[in-house]
Amino acid sequence: MCVELKKKEIINFFIFKNENKSMRIFNKLSNYLLKNKIDDLIDELILNNFTNKTILKYIREIPREIFVKKKFVNFSYHNRPLPIDCNQTISQPLVVANMIDCLNIKKTDLVLEIGTGTGYQTALLSYLSKHVFTIEIFEKLINQAKINHAKLNLKNISYMLGDGSNGWNKPILFDSIIISAASKEVPPKLFKTLKTKGKIIFPKKYTSGQQKLLLLKKINLFDYSTQELFDVSFVPLL
Repeated sequence: MCVELKKKEIINFFIFKNENKSMRIFNKLSNYLLKNKIDDLIDELILNNFTNKTILKYIREIPREIFVKKKFVNFSYHNRPLPIDCNQTISQPLVVANMIDCLNIKKTDLVLEIGTGTGYQTALLSYLSKHVFTIEIFEKLINQAKINHAKLNLKNISYMLGDGSNGWNKPILFDSIIISAASKEVPPKLFKTLKTKGKIIFPKKYTSGQQKLLLLKKINLFDYSTQELFDVSFVPLL
């Protein structure tokens, strides 16, 4: 009886040891493949004439895979939008990078984000700015974003559940506003919370259904300059 038990213990030991070894090999392989995918994404962004080294650095550092559904993890570093809950999407990395780049965010800036989603763009903004104020209409998504940001130990983000068209619920002037949903115009309440010389970037929806990214710069209380950038495709501002 004792001999049989001893044999079982030895067999179990080797099974456990081999399983651990296999798991270590699998993890190393997964990390290697993931690194290659990140490198491929960075290369693709550069080939598309994106050259902001600071943003590229943070795209490399922030694990996009934690912001997508498990079944889409293998596509995390493809340069494409991916579906998330509530019929929303996590935007294409190149579009996110260009939108943020256009704002020229500084470490002293306060940024308002409309459309948190699962928080990927928010994470990039938090690395670049002093503080991010982000609004999301879907409770499920904003809760996911909070969990994702906690994993990255991000502390300079404030969250609000509600209609982003109404702006932040406290009187704050922002250096930049980024809107991640298409609308025919910038909601007036948002424009009022932008500092003079501040910038707003948003996808404008035309009557034809076409969407183009617009960059607005506030000149004074009533006037702003407009720069039309490129075609995009975003979910509508709800």
